[in-house]
Amino acid sequence: MDLPFESKPLGHKWIFKRKMKDDGSIDKYKTRPVVKGFRQQEGVNYFDTYLYVSTITSIQTLIAIVTINKLEMH
Repeated sequence: MDLPFESKPLGHKWIFKRKMKDDGSIDKYKTRPVVKGFRQQEGVNYFDTYLYVSTITSIQTLIAIVTINKLEMH
């Protein structure tokens, strides 16, 4: 889907969390991307919702492609 004229894509940030066990030790680490919705403007992109979906498989595939082609990822 193309962006409307004179609009900018919304950014995202990663949220990192630690899940703890009942005894206080770390059970697992979790991460998820969230969209910076505070940059939306009413009338431009206020009513449209875009979901950024990524799975660990797609991230691993991307890292493999970057490694095979000896590229840099930022």
